Amino acid sequence: MNESEKRRKLLLEQTRELYNDKYTPPAIHPRYGAAYQRIYGGEDEMIVSTLGIRIFFCLLLFSLFVAMDYKGEEVLNMGSDEIVETISEDLDVKEVWKNL
Repeated sequence: MNESEKRRKLLLEQTRELYNDKYTPPAIHPRYGAAYQRIYGGEDEMIVSTLGIRIFFCLLLFSLFVAMDYKGEEVLNMGSDEIVETISEDLDVKEVWKNL
């Protein structure tokens, strides 16, 4: 191997090293980011989801509402009938926007 071939081989190895994507995850759809993050690891911290906490609070509020309805109690001068009526009434977005 002559000098120019050695130089060409060295430059080729340097270029491969420079553009090597061995340690970076491939371009992926954001939906699958967490799966690839677990596979490839990464320096970015994982995003923690609050779905479980939100579901817990929803179930807690619903169970309180059911208990309030079952026992016929009022909370803040509102019974379960008033709560159902308030939730089921139509909401005029234009009126609410004007009041803001």
